[in-house]
Amino acid sequence: MRMLHTMLRVGDLERSIDFYTNILGMQLLRRKDYPGGRFTLAFVGYGDEADHTVIELTHNWGTDSYDLGNGYGHIALAVDDAVA
Repeated sequence: MRMLHTMLRVGDLERSIDFYTNILGMQLLRRKDYPGGRFTLAFVGYGDEADHTVIELTHNWGTDSYDLGNGYGHIALAVDDAVA
C-alpha cells in the first residue's frame, strides 16, 4: 500500500501554489482546469508523483474561502488488490 496524495480545498489557488512552491520549496507537478465541473486541480510535492506522496489543491470556481473543517477533502491510497 502507498499513500498517493491528500486533497485540500483552497479559496485562492494562485496564493496556495505560491505558498507551497516558494515558501515550502515544493514543485508544481501538474495543473488542470475542469470547466464542466467548475474547478481546477493542482498537484504540488517534493518529487514526482510516481515516487512521492503529494498534495492535491482543489479550487472550486467562485469559492473564495472555506469554514474551518470543510477544506479537507480526502486521502488517496494505492493498493495491490482493492477487493482482497
